[in-house]
Amino acid sequence: MLDRALLALFALLVAVLSLGTLVVVAGWAVPLDLFELSLRRPDYRIIAGLVATVLFLLALRFLVASVRPAAAREEQAVIKAAELGTASISLPALENLVIRAARQVKGVREVRTRLHVLPEGLSVKLNITVSPDRNLPELAAALQQQVHEYIVATAGLEVPEVQVRVNGIYQEGVRRAE
Repeated sequence: MLDRALLALFALLVAVLSLGTLVVVAGWAVPLDLFELSLRRPDYRIIAGLVATVLFLLALRFLVASVRPAAAREEQAVIKAAELGTASISLPALENLVIRAARQVKGVREVRTRLHVLPEGLSVKLNITVSPDRNLPELAAALQQQVHEYIVATAGLEVPEVQVRVNGIYQEGVRRAE
């Protein structure tokens, strides 16, 4: 949040200075005269120096941030905490488990997942494409049950919610007799 506020401030200051430069280049000398007049007074000179320092520090901060590689922080869920340490599983590994469980339900054709680790367990959101002529409420209930049981059994995590969203019905191509 702080970076966004600093970036907004930096963008605003650069935009104002760019606009001032553009109007001076276009031939309007009033901003240039005002700037020159302000540098003659010591108190205005201090303000101009502070603005220039802030711009320089912000530019330096964003330059360093853009060059430095971002630390890849992979979200994990703790499977077991013991006196020797903790065992955890990454979200991509959990996604693979969820997809595996979902594909075991008859009628599920494609699965996309979104997982969130909550204090009470793992929240699972599934976006699926299903085979035609399936009873959707029954399929969704079976899918929720299968994913819940599979994650509890394999990863030992609580799954307080499994949300299912049917994004599409799989349409097989029409075969033509030639």
